[in-house]
Amino acid sequence: MVTGVKFKFLTAAIAVILLLSACSNGGGNTKPSASGGTSAPSETASSAPTAQSKETINLLWLSFDPPEGDETPVQKFLEERFNVKIENMRVDRTSWTEHLNIRLATGEIPDLFFLWSQGEILDYSNQGLLTELPIDLIKEKMPKYAASVDEMDPAIWDLAVVDGKNFAIPLYWLEGLTPFLPAYNGDWLKAAGFDKAPETLEEFEKLVYYFAHNDPDQNGKADTIGYSGSGKDSLATLAFNSVYSAFGTSPGAWLKADDGSLINAMVSERTREALKVLNKWYKDGVIDKEFLTTDYAKVRQDLANRRAGIIDRGMWNSYSLAIGPEFKGQNPDTELVIGKPLIGPYGDNAGFSWGVKNNFVGMGAQVAKDPEKMDKLFEILEAMVSDEEVYKMTYFGIEGEHYDLVDGVPTPKEQYVNLTERGAKVGASSYYNIFGTKSSYMSQFDLSKEQAEFKKRTTEGVPAFNSLLTFIVPESSQYPDLNRIRDEYLIKFIIGEVNLDQGFDDFVKLWNSSGGEALTKAVNDRYATLK
Repeated sequence: MVTGVKFKFLTAAIAVILLLSACSNGGGNTKPSASGGTSAPSETASSAPTAQSKETINLLWLSFDPPEGDETPVQKFLEERFNVKIENMRVDRTSWTEHLNIRLATGEIPDLFFLWSQGEILDYSNQGLLTELPIDLIKEKMPKYAASVDEMDPAIWDLAVVDGKNFAIPLYWLEGLTPFLPAYNGDWLKAAGFDKAPETLEEFEKLVYYFAHNDPDQNGKADTIGYSGSGKDSLATLAFNSVYSAFGTSPGAWLKADDGSLINAMVSERTREALKVLNKWYKDGVIDKEFLTTDYAKVRQDLANRRAGIIDRGMWNSYSLAIGPEFKGQNPDTELVIGKPLIGPYGDNAGFSWGVKNNFVGMGAQVAKDPEKMDKLFEILEAMVSDEEVYKMTYFGIEGEHYDLVDGVPTPKEQYVNLTERGAKVGASSYYNIFGTKSSYMSQFDLSKEQAEFKKRTTEGVPAFNSLLTFIVPESSQYPDLNRIRDEYLIKFIIGEVNLDQGFDDFVKLWNSSGGEALTKAVNDRYATLK
């Protein structure tokens, strides 16, 4: 899942390049139709099946974390199986938008076009870089995957619709239904008098103060953290997630108000109350003063190094595959105790989750003029979703060489456990199989017996909530300052630079007058049509 990558619209310099290369930018001012439904196929996009091409079809393939070379076993398999020749379009993930936009500006448009976000769909469709993919056409060409979308959540079909036209195949993520959970250093829990993870916000507070003030690592130094948040890379989404969730809120989300409409959670009363708790803890010195320069890697490091005893940025699979092994590697005799979302003043005990909404895969605009290429792409994608041989080969590699079957589940050999490294060497990863861990048909191959048991133990019966803004709202591009204002005031509220009484009211007025009121109306107008 993705996830921490941020996107921007093209800079002025890139816009100049686009003009020189005859690519136009529509500016993001189009509006979705009231129906949000499916439009008829364009004149250039064929919905009728074509005869199997006898000639090899060339495909320019764009996805993330590409293989190091062009002769990997997976690439060869795909080329032979589907009679294609793949050219890998390599884009640096750490500066994806800038690098990709430069290449797009020179006319290098991928045939298979991985899309991180709805913002990219809006931007690139307005530039004319994506071909329209009518939903009825997707259902015709990828019937098995379409059926799984309908079963998962039919609203997923609305995610890539711009001005009444669909521009991408929406992906869903099964694990997105599970919440983020807090985890604790088991030794420190016992030292604080807890025989299990805290269940309420009050218990959590006692633990935070103990960890900050009572030398839980017993080294005689006041060098431990009570509570920290990854403010550097997730200030509004996952920093201090346990406290926000205890109030049933998340500052970066849109949630349902009492009247049934959608409200930006940052301006809600529940967020004000959660911020009052965080402000008190910050003044009392139990929140890490360095939280603004702390990222995901740092909070994991602090946990493993016994500088912190709490982390709440992990989902069950994070604890199973990454955070847990990191912690145990440095603390082999200490249990990492996985907790549940905290019960807060409103009785909420749900944890924030990403939801099933995920990334997207589109096709470059030129594909609309090549029905055989379009059909071939649909054929490959449908096979990755529903064909066991294709799925296992493109996501795990060759049985016996790159993985073994254990209880019927592909289990990577030690040198291929890391997905990114496996993809780099073998090609078996999300680069080719964009549906890896994102197909209900293949879910039986995604979890080992131990992982399935761990997931059940930590998440079964645990409620979750997620942002309800899952659809494209073109008007959002008109108010680029709103997120900056939100983040600026989140910091000011937590550290106490602005009070949370009159100061919060003044912030809400500023947010509304800066476009928040207009955006809220646009969000709810679109939400009403979708409902």
